[in-house]
Amino acid sequence: MSKRIITPAIDYVTFHVRKDRKNRDGTKSILTLVRVPKFKRISKTFKSFADAEEWAAPLVKELLAQGQRGARPKMSALTIGGLIKEYLADPGVQVLRSYAGYAALAQFWVLNYGGVKVLEFGPASLFEARDKLRFGRTRSRDGKQAQDELAPATINRSLALMRTIWNWGRSAGWIPQERIWPTRLLMPEPPGRTRYLNPNELTVLLKAADSDPLVKAAILVSIATGIRQSELLRLKWADVDFNRQSVTLLQTKNKSPRRVHVTVQAVAALEKLKKAKVVSPAHVFALDDGQPLKQSYLEQRWQRIRKASGLVDFHWHDLRHTCASILAQNGSTLLEIGSVLGHKSPSMTMRYSHLIQGAAVTGHAALDEMLKGK
Repeated sequence: MSKRIITPAIDYVTFHVRKDRKNRDGTKSILTLVRVPKFKRISKTFKSFADAEEWAAPLVKELLAQGQRGARPKMSALTIGGLIKEYLADPGVQVLRSYAGYAALAQFWVLNYGGVKVLEFGPASLFEARDKLRFGRTRSRDGKQAQDELAPATINRSLALMRTIWNWGRSAGWIPQERIWPTRLLMPEPPGRTRYLNPNELTVLLKAADSDPLVKAAILVSIATGIRQSELLRLKWADVDFNRQSVTLLQTKNKSPRRVHVTVQAVAALEKLKKAKVVSPAHVFALDDGQPLKQSYLEQRWQRIRKASGLVDFHWHDLRHTCASILAQNGSTLLEIGSVLGHKSPSMTMRYSHLIQGAAVTGHAALDEMLKGK
């Protein structure tokens, strides 16, 4: 027995009652076939026509929409380049804050493996890709071409993106479910970086920053609060509470808003910015024309200050480490430091544990008093 439902939503669906198969409750299974032109038919079994229609209607609507954008290629013909294109076109992906970075990172895979069919892309290709990421970049040094090996973390970011795209393809039906991403592909990474400023380096850096008040304010706020560079550049005056000496971060890396204390020196730097001749009505860190300060321009100005201060092997993110390290060396607990930095996992804060080892903690005084035996 077969039944075809003709409605505007599911004009391409056929329902077949499978007489040769009964469910435990005595009912018959209904095999539902979705047949949309240019697409491979999709089938699923249900107990009732109502359940089948509820599943089929949105599926047909989505397939028809895809057909208007362009026919979906057969799985056997899909290439890595095509898979990446579909991933980047997904509305759920396009709203991600890291979308631009993902698109740029994906270019390596498009350029090197864009024409390779997905069904022919296996572990051997992935390990080959990892080697290309490691040694594929060359630079000119003293008139000669030299090979430049990328850091393990950079390689892993590219591999992790491709893994995300691959698993997205499996869940979307582009890749067979049995084609699981291989394990042990990522490069081993060294322990987390904990470079921070000592008191003398901090003094020299702040003096060198006197030539650029805007960046000096950004440096002071970064060290005082431990916020990330992206969080800093998104700061708006509405997020700053001068009375409570705090800033509210609405968009964070772990997607959990938090409020952070701001020290007196950092508050003074912010107040000075707000009294400047040209002030953006919205953004705290802005250019003379009122436009928000972008990461690339901040990095250019930061490089000049860093060079003038003579700092070696020091990056902007290390200002965040400096905040945590100073707090740790002056009595803050790891829990408190994690709260300031916005760490979601305690393990992320453990990199600063060596700075507080051996220090007295809350309760040591009471413990010592009890040991007197009185």
